[in-house]
Amino acid sequence: MALSRNGERKMNIKRLAALLTLGALLSTAAPALAVVQTQTVNVEWNYAITATLTMYTQTTASKTHTTPASTDIYWNGNGSTTSGCNGTTDVASSSYDGNGGNGANANGTVNFGNVVADGTDYTNCLEVNAIDAYVVTNDSLGANLTVQATAGVPSAYDTATNGSLLCILPDGVWSTTGNTAWTASARVAAVAMSSTTACSSGTLVPTAAPVNILALTKSTTGSDLNSDVQLNMGPAMQSGAQTVILTYTLTTN
Repeated sequence: MALSRNGERKMNIKRLAALLTLGALLSTAAPALAVVQTQTVNVEWNYAITATLTMYTQTTASKTHTTPASTDIYWNGNGSTTSGCNGTTDVASSSYDGNGGNGANANGTVNFGNVVADGTDYTNCLEVNAIDAYVVTNDSLGANLTVQATAGVPSAYDTATNGSLLCILPDGVWSTTGNTAWTASARVAAVAMSSTTACSSGTLVPTAAPVNILALTKSTTGSDLNSDVQLNMGPAMQSGAQTVILTYTLTTN
């Protein structure tokens, strides 16, 4: 049976409504998931640590070797009136201190000359402004400076009987954060020490292993670590020429 026009129109309207409803359902459906991919690229570099250590003896503020009178050698006989340093047997004063002469040595050498020992008393010989270790490093964590007697060490070194000993005495305050300025020695006499196994002032220069004399905690564009050096000799010290080599080592952190 044929539909009337009115009936056909109603059916078309129902079909259209159904299509619109389906379109609405499709338009509200969840979108498709996005696709994400990642890749990595390495960017590399090596931070170059630099460090320099330069040694001077008989030093000045200009980081150069000089000759007297800024490098005097002083004597202390600890009661002796017959011992001496640098070829001079000194005349005892009220404190038994005297100027034993000037340290006119080549760069790289600290030479106390002829040292005369006493039969019963200790003898101290001090050279002022003797050694400057000039340190530069860009390591933000700093560096360590050590010293050790590495060669030419006599058998009586660091012994209680007829012994000898070297002590490093800093000039001024050495900054652990870097950029220490050169400071001239203020000492005008040898430091009285009655031991050849320990330094009552400064740092003992050992033989068995390096000893740390400064621990830098930051970088430095230049630190002048100027120091005096003292030789302590026991009573009735054995005779003979001695040449002890001190090795300074700078190690960055």
